[in-house]
Amino acid sequence: MSTTIDRRVRASEFMQLLAVGREKFYKMINRGEIEKPIKITDRDVFWYESYVRNKVEEHKPKSDTMAHI
Repeated sequence: MSTTIDRRVRASEFMQLLAVGREKFYKMINRGEIEKPIKITDRDVFWYESYVRNKVEEHKPKSDTMAHI
């Protein structure tokens, strides 16, 4: 039986995948657009990759999802 492990994604990688800066990223969390991270310590936080993948797809600009001719 194969088990898939949901990798942990840190804030810096999440910001890069969303192509947003730090200020906008934390505003998105405060507005509830992104769920609050899972905290290991005050400075060590993460989101699971499956959640990040879904959020990145939601925030892709329409031009990224359309074919370019």
